[in-house]
Amino acid sequence: MLSFFRKGGGGQIIVGAVVFAIIIVFVLEFRPGREGGSGFSRECAVKVYDACVDRKEYFAAYGLIVPRDMPQKKIKSMGLKKVVMDGFVERELLLKEAERLGLGVSDAELDEELASGRARISLPYHQLGWLGYTLGVSDEMVRMLQVKSAQSGEFDYKIYERTVRNATNRSPKEFKEMQRREVIAQRMRDLVRSRVRVSEIEAYTQWERERSKAVARVASVPREWFAKWVVDASDAGVDEWALKNEKQVSDAWKQAEANWKPECPVVSEVVASVEEESGDATKTERRQKVQAALDRIKKGEAFDTVARSASEGAAAELGGDLGCLNETYGPGSKELLDAVKTMKPGQVSEVIESKRGFHVIKLHSLVAEKDLESVGRRSTARRLAVPALATELAKEFADKLIEKVKAGAKLEDAVKELSLDYAQRRAGKKPALAAAPGAAPVAAKKTDPPAMEDPLRPKVEITAPFSVAGSPVEDPLPGEAPAAKVFELAKVDSLVEKPVRTNAGFAVLQLKEKTPAKKEDFEKDRLSILRALRVTKEQDAVARYIASLRSKVKDKVTYDQRLLEDTSTQDDGSGDG
Repeated sequence: MLSFFRKGGGGQIIVGAVVFAIIIVFVLEFRPGREGGSGFSRECAVKVYDACVDRKEYFAAYGLIVPRDMPQKKIKSMGLKKVVMDGFVERELLLKEAERLGLGVSDAELDEELASGRARISLPYHQLGWLGYTLGVSDEMVRMLQVKSAQSGEFDYKIYERTVRNATNRSPKEFKEMQRREVIAQRMRDLVRSRVRVSEIEAYTQWERERSKAVARVASVPREWFAKWVVDASDAGVDEWALKNEKQVSDAWKQAEANWKPECPVVSEVVASVEEESGDATKTERRQKVQAALDRIKKGEAFDTVARSASEGAAAELGGDLGCLNETYGPGSKELLDAVKTMKPGQVSEVIESKRGFHVIKLHSLVAEKDLESVGRRSTARRLAVPALATELAKEFADKLIEKVKAGAKLEDAVKELSLDYAQRRAGKKPALAAAPGAAPVAAKKTDPPAMEDPLRPKVEITAPFSVAGSPVEDPLPGEAPAAKVFELAKVDSLVEKPVRTNAGFAVLQLKEKTPAKKEDFEKDRLSILRALRVTKEQDAVARYIASLRSKVKDKVTYDQRLLEDTSTQDDGSGDG
């Protein structure tokens, strides 16, 4: 072969052609920006439009962002691999905007930044607060690196190079280019912040809203209490409601009909739930609670009354009524169905243990085929009627309460009076006690109905001081703004005109006291207040700006799913120097 080349002529021409072809291939294969296809192609951890963040840079950023001693379990629960990638997405979007605006950074500025030990990273901006705190990263998204000599306190290139390689597995050259992109992205964030303006009037208005305080009396009117103790859930009461809401009942019955079969056991329950991991002490306490309920039933208390006061199930407000017991009950259905097989209609079981907890059940009937639809529809209607009627009664109660207080009654007295009145609507009269022969009858001891012992009964509480941005009630429905309504009240003891709707029912609000913020207090801290408001508005401006950029690229972003699924966090490459 060597002699062939030495002869020259045509052989040299062929060799030259081969060499030229190889050069062309390498030029085409490794030209700037080439990706995909070849085994030599650049692997992207994240792509945004045509911008590719390669795996090396991903691992470098991961090394800066995630503390080395952080447990893998916490890394996974926080989703930090995705966090690193999302940070790159935001950075690339900001870089694209910076390019459009002609924003950059000089080598001198970049060298000064690196010599200070400031390593910049990008985190998802809307998560920056808790991420920064957890990861030990500043609000400016900076991780400080050790780059100075302990003896002289001056920048030391060897220390810098060693620190960079240890933290990122990148060469100083690669790290500098990575930081160039991070610094430009940060300048875009700074540019957005610089456009924020805060006036003194705006600052005072917000400060006054936050510093002015009010205290209110809140009468809570829970819908559940009315469902359990006040609604007429008798067959007659349910039938009357169903007649007025026939379409609603028919639609619901179509959904429930498949679960009602001939000889279906209609039961009620008292249940105390138990978590699977609960210890013996908890299980014993739960069993004792159900046993105490059973003892009350054996002494003559109505099953539905005991269920309303003692059961923890969703059916408690229905007196424990489960309707047709079948597998749709979920965990515990097998144990309850097995118990029913040994019972007769009207019978109450002993305590039953299941996966769900401890139960006592009462078998009402085994539904005959001819009665299936009438019994099933009524049971279905009851589940609709009770919450609907409870809402109506709770609203009626709240309206009457406002009327009574406006007429001069104290809020606490009016709540107690009305609660007793509503509780007695369904409470039976107490029989006279048996007397000795020849003696006058002994009147029954006057006691409050069981409803008045329920912790859910309407009651009045005094709030802690709150601002207009706070809330004097738990879980108000959207649009209610209870704090604002209280602050609109001019006089102490005046009421918000209408009940406030909450997720639990209604609340009646009465102003107890109001303490306006003072202008002179604002003047003392005016500069710090202006500064704090500016920081808040700047953060909001950047968050909204980035959210706007991200909303336009939902289908232009791709992640390397292998990196998200891989348990390893080690780079598979090394710096190129």
